[in-house]
Amino acid sequence: MRNMKRIVQLLALLVASALLFAACGMSDSADTASDSAELQSTSAGSDDDGDSAPLARGDSADEEEAMEDDDAMDDEETAERTVSGDAESPPATLGTGGSGEGSAPGALQPLDIGRDIIFTAHISVQVESVGEAANEAMREIEALGGLLFGQQTSTEGINRTVLTFRVRPGDFQEAVSQLGGIGELRDQTISSEDVTARVTDLRSQIITAEASVERLREFLTGATGLEEVARLEAQLLDRETTLERLRGSLRVVQERVDLATITVVLTQTVPGPDLMLTQTVYKGIDQGISCQGEENLTLDAQDRFTVCFRIDNAGDTHLTDITILEQNLDIDGLDAVLTEGSLNGSLAPGERVIGYFEASEATQSQPIELRVSAKVTNDSGEDLGVARVGDRGNGFVNVRESDALPGFKDSLDSGLDVLAKLIGVGVILVGLFLPFFWIPIVLWVAFRILRGRSKADDVRTEPAPRQAPPITEDTDINA
Repeated sequence: MRNMKRIVQLLALLVASALLFAACGMSDSADTASDSAELQSTSAGSDDDGDSAPLARGDSADEEEAMEDDDAMDDEETAERTVSGDAESPPATLGTGGSGEGSAPGALQPLDIGRDIIFTAHISVQVESVGEAANEAMREIEALGGLLFGQQTSTEGINRTVLTFRVRPGDFQEAVSQLGGIGELRDQTISSEDVTARVTDLRSQIITAEASVERLREFLTGATGLEEVARLEAQLLDRETTLERLRGSLRVVQERVDLATITVVLTQTVPGPDLMLTQTVYKGIDQGISCQGEENLTLDAQDRFTVCFRIDNAGDTHLTDITILEQNLDIDGLDAVLTEGSLNGSLAPGERVIGYFEASEATQSQPIELRVSAKVTNDSGEDLGVARVGDRGNGFVNVRESDALPGFKDSLDSGLDVLAKLIGVGVILVGLFLPFFWIPIVLWVAFRILRGRSKADDVRTEPAPRQAPPITEDTDINA
């Protein structure tokens, strides 16, 4: 019996060992199959996208929540780096100003590179009918979801219309292509400006200013003394003003990023001589590098600015004796710096002259209106006997009044100006009376002569003093 019990125990132990080994083998097979599937999934993801595929076994709800938490932490770290100035640029979507929403698809939609870019274009087109072309341009932009932001029509001389459109950056290239095909394209300029760093800086300043305003409001809530309350209110008002100014600057930049600007100049095609002038202005002096400025400009007092111009021979005759001037700035062609073409010689059809004027410091708001004219000749330079052709620009420089107190240099300059004016007045007076300097001398000499003669006459007319008789020995002294 005792041996039977041992045999039974041994058989039970063998059965348990066999079951254990079978279970381990199944587990290893499952793990191996799972690993193989994961490797196959990873390989497939790498072949399709060029990057590693997500984990094959990371589909559970817990893993998704963990990934969302990690993304939220990454977003918070990115925001902190943006506030501290460590981040170079915030995540943004081209055409939406970094709002994270994709722009509408276009024919030649710019790539979304996560940058804030301002797109602008200037197109000059000659058309048979300015009115019909303007309506067609509006229909093309309306079909793209764009807006008409400005229109200026002139019927003086040659019919001309200037249209300003705003479109989504995704539709920018298609809009430029559509507008350039309305008539005969004479000129087209496309430019872009990356303002990502400026937008990032403004956002960082706004966040800092908001935190400062909130702290001041908390301090003001706990203030008790009148002097402390007045001081905190003054500081709060100043910082709130700064905050609103920063928000306004960001809105202006963001609007230009969100909507690209296209300016279209429609000019009626007229047989015969034709001259077209394009005028713009911009702040600063940089040898005409920033030409492609704006029609109107706002400056601070004493700011310098540059006037850019372009003269096109839009007719079918040659033009010579080209003159250009501006009355308010007192400048003419001799002051112009030319970057293309020449004002001397003959300007053939289709040729152009490009240049700029460097204006002095802005002192007051005033219109800027360049006027250009030319004589009409044939290709041999012979005068055709017709009236001169011309055109004029249209612009305005607005000078903001400064409310800051003058500094030492300004006061010194003002004092020197007053002294120079006084010296100038003195010089003018000296020059005025110099031709008559001999008159006082003659009068003085005449006065001296007359006075001498008067004394002499007085001496002659005065009676001689009575003399006593000489005393002799016979003279009675008592008598």
